[in-house]
This record gives sequence, structure tokens and C-alpha cells, in this order.
Amino acid sequence: MRMKTLLPGLLFFWLTASVCAASVEEGMAAFEKQDYEQTLRILRPLAEQGNADAQHRIAVMHRHGLGVPPGDAEALYWYVTAARQGHILAQNSAAVMYQFGMGTAVDLAEAAHWFGEAASRGHAKAQENYGLMLLNGQGIAQNDKQAARWLSMAAEQGMPKAQMSIGLLYLAGRGVHQSDSYGMQWIEKAAIAGHQEARQALARAYEGGLFGLKKDPERAKFWFEQAK
Repeated sequence: MRMKTLLPGLLFFWLTASVCAASVEEGMAAFEKQDYEQTLRILRPLAEQGNADAQHRIAVMHRHGLGVPPGDAEALYWYVTAARQGHILAQNSAAVMYQFGMGTAVDLAEAAHWFGEAASRGHAKAQENYGLMLLNGQGIAQNDKQAARWLSMAAEQGMPKAQMSIGLLYLAGRGVHQSDSYGMQWIEKAAIAGHQEARQALARAYEGGLFGLKKDPERAKFWFEQAK
């Protein structure tokens, strides 16, 4: 008897969830076709009902003026609403808007909070930004060890600025054990990825035989040229 009582409720929940998922997919498809009127018609009600993916996409539309007048304040509202539900892209975007004062006053504490949330879920750019905020004490207490931890994660995911930063931390022995070898390995990776300051640093290291590298005029010339 208990199972018979539960079945109608479970069936209703499954059908509702299926319809919602299909509607979100339809809204996203309309967005990809640049049919923003249809996108809004489908996704706004879902956003108001609490669907995080719909909330995030509505935020994107307000941020970039797609089918609606551009409006940072409205975009931030929807980014934060989705971010509170754990939407990783919304968390990173909310952090950026607080960091640069888009749609609100600059609030580095809020920026650090949302970068931290997105970073903990594996967002590479958020890890990089969170690490830099920890390194510089922006919106959060300065902490070399934690900065190195998050910058290392971002560096492992291929973020050039994080690779350069963790390389410098190894050279200085800040938050990690001092290591010229590890430092230059990360700086070289950043240089290969196109980071201009890393290319200049690598060129100077080869030119002067610094940080355990042997003098190598040819490599120095190559990296100086790449840094132009």
C-alpha cells in the first residue's frame, strides 16, 4: 500500500524534472541559434523557478545585451542567484563583477569569496585569481602557503599567469620550499604558453646563467625575440 501511495508522487516528480530538463535544453538551443526572444521566453520562467543553468544564461544575456538591454546590475543578480546554488561558471563570473565593480561597487571580499567557491570546484581561472588574491592580500588575509596551493592547481591546469607566479614563488621560497629548478620549469612552461613576462625572465636567465641555467646566448636570443 505504501508503494502504491508513493508511486504517483514519484511519477509526477520524474515527469516534472524531465520536462524542465527538456525546456532548458530547448532554451540553450535557441540561444545557440541566436534566437534570443525564444531563449528568454523559455529560460526566464525556469530561472525564476530556481533553475541554476537558466539563471546563469539569463545573466549572460543581460551582461552582454543579448535580446535585452545590457545591464550589469541585473546580470550580477542572476549570476549570484545561480552561484548560490553552486553553479561554477556563475560563481566565477560573480567574482569578476565584484572584483571590477560591474553592476555594483568594487567588493574584493565578495570577489575572493566567489573565486574561492569556484576554485574549490576546479575552475582553473578562479584558482588562479583566488591564488593571486591570497598572494597579495586582496579581499582576504595574505597567505603565501595557501596562495602557492591554489596557484599550483591552476598551473597544473595550464594557466600561464599561475605558472609564472608559482615559478616566482619557488625561486623566492615563498609558501613553498625554495627551488631554482622547479621555479624555472614553471616559468619555462608559462613562456611556452605565451606569457610575455615569463619569456623575458627566461631570456634573462639564459643570458646571465641565472637560477641554475647555463649561459646560452642562442636560447636567450630566441626568448628575447619571442618576448617582443
